[in-house]
Amino acid sequence: MQKPNSEAQLAWIKTQLGLNTAQVQLDALAGDASLRRYYRIYANGGSCIFADASAEAGVTHTFAYCATIFANAGARVPRLLGWDDALGYSLQEDVGDQQLLPLLGSESVDQYYREAMQILVRVAGADTGAIKLPAYDAKRLQTELDVCDEWFVHKLLGISPSQEFRRAKQALDKTLVASAAAQAPVLVHRDFHSRNLMVMNAELVAIDFQDAVIGPVTYDLVSLLKDCYCTWPRAQVVAWVEEFYGMLDEHLKPATVSAFLRDFDLMGLQRHIKVLGVFARLYLRDGKPGYLPDLPRVIAYVEEALALYCESEPSLAEFRGLWAEQIRPVFEQCDWYKTCE
Repeated sequence: MQKPNSEAQLAWIKTQLGLNTAQVQLDALAGDASLRRYYRIYANGGSCIFADASAEAGVTHTFAYCATIFANAGARVPRLLGWDDALGYSLQEDVGDQQLLPLLGSESVDQYYREAMQILVRVAGADTGAIKLPAYDAKRLQTELDVCDEWFVHKLLGISPSQEFRRAKQALDKTLVASAAAQAPVLVHRDFHSRNLMVMNAELVAIDFQDAVIGPVTYDLVSLLKDCYCTWPRAQVVAWVEEFYGMLDEHLKPATVSAFLRDFDLMGLQRHIKVLGVFARLYLRDGKPGYLPDLPRVIAYVEEALALYCESEPSLAEFRGLWAEQIRPVFEQCDWYKTCE
């Protein structure tokens, strides 16, 4: 059993719960892709979660703020039992250990995804006029795309791309950022996938929403349907997108479902290019190799989108050719790629 690092943390927990040391049991929980640490607290015959975000300034306040926003929008999230932004501590409702991911299969996925899409429809309908969250604007989108250049291409693969490739990547980035910026702005979770959806009492509970923004209406849908940790047939994904399109309010979607599908796929391409860089950074900088086996799946999403739109989008066509020529031959020789073939 691992315990929080200091008596001060234990004292804060006891103060929040009104308990003494003898009445508290703590178990460390597996972390996520952040610097936060989590512990399950057992007390008074029940349990709650202690989150230590002291290494990430302001995260606790943002989490508390976003918890209220998402709950008011109709999404089930953990109840906040106590928090201190100066310390970076929070106590949250214990929503259990059952992630959605291992429950997904050909017989169950449709029901679970339909429930998840209903959550997203409610969240998309939230009034964002009074919500003080960052905008998922062109600068932020471009910064994310640059993460791939630095951490995946340069540092993980060790490639210095040609000037032609860099120009093609810039043109691709411009296409993707413009597509995202043209979409209806809604409340966006930013990591709405099967590892951040817990199943408790047959209900989906969204966690890890402290990075929420106001951004493109397709973003969370892409995170769900083009999950970096599982893959579904293209025909099924299209059917889900069409169903979601029918569920959305008219002012949040383009005139045709085909236009919405294009928005969705290009948004996915932006997200997955970013994720290539993020997973590489988690390995190289943060010492977390567990994300390397997921890189081939993310690459497959990138290449699928490039193939789908290379005839209608010149920037995707040019980038696709140079990717196949300069990038693919290198990652094909990487152990993390060869072992997943």
